[in-house]
Amino acid sequence: MNAQDENKQVTCPLNICIDLLKELGALKEKLKATETQLKALDSQQELMSRLANSEAKIEEIKMENQGRPKVAFSASLGSNGFYGPVNTDSTLVYKRVFINVGDAYNQATGIFTAPVQGVYYFSFFYHCGTDHATGLILYRNGMRQAYTHHNKSNNSPENGGNGLTLLLDKWDQIYIVLEKSKWIWDVSNVTVFSGFLIDAM
Repeated sequence: MNAQDENKQVTCPLNICIDLLKELGALKEKLKATETQLKALDSQQELMSRLANSEAKIEEIKMENQGRPKVAFSASLGSNGFYGPVNTDSTLVYKRVFINVGDAYNQATGIFTAPVQGVYYFSFFYHCGTDHATGLILYRNGMRQAYTHHNKSNNSPENGGNGLTLLLDKWDQIYIVLEKSKWIWDVSNVTVFSGFLIDAM
């Protein structure tokens, strides 16, 4: 064997090794790229799964809320000055209605009728001159639940109010009564009766 043949034999395996190393390097790069793609796909899949879960939860909440009644009202007395004195305890009719979602407040009678059993919140506020005493009572089905008042005095005009949360049965009635011989005053909506359903039971 001459020197040229020996040189070829040595070079040939070396070239094979170099080629193999190059191929191995290229495969390693492809593997890294594939791993990166798989990680990205996993992240996308997780994101899609979370999104699907969120959408399902939103739909569930929507379905729950579709069956829930919506009830809220707010009205002022709507008088232009003093109202009273009254000869007997009198249910106040708050004539100027700002909102009456669910139509549970009757503008003709001043009575709120619960359309469903549930927890409700009510508030009532008044303004009146001090040379006239005021007394307001919130009733539920003929029973006193809350009270606000002031006596006749020489001070500046008086403001008062009260609010409470009640568990009502369906058809329970809530209304405000002005006490016998008392007065009340309203201009610019300072004497107001409001309520809303917190949660149906």
